Amino acid sequence: MVEEIWVNTKEGAEKTGFNREHLKRLVSKIWQQPEEERPVKMRKRSNGYDMWLPDLMAYLESTGKKPYRKRSSKE
Repeated sequence: MVEEIWVNTKEGAEKTGFNREHLKRLVSKIWQQPEEERPVKMRKRSNGYDMWLPDLMAYLESTGKKPYRKRSSKE
């Protein structure tokens, strides 16, 4: 079960395993859409954006994309 909380990009990255920069680009893309068409509920804050975590998780799962593995220094 996914927590029903608002998260910023840093918290969203920690909860989803995705890179923070990836989520920033995603937020920018989604924010441009009309509010009723956004796949993720969002709200604008003075220091960035918050996303509704259940929507974010569902959206990321529906895209089929997976978080990138961190590269080790041996690769």
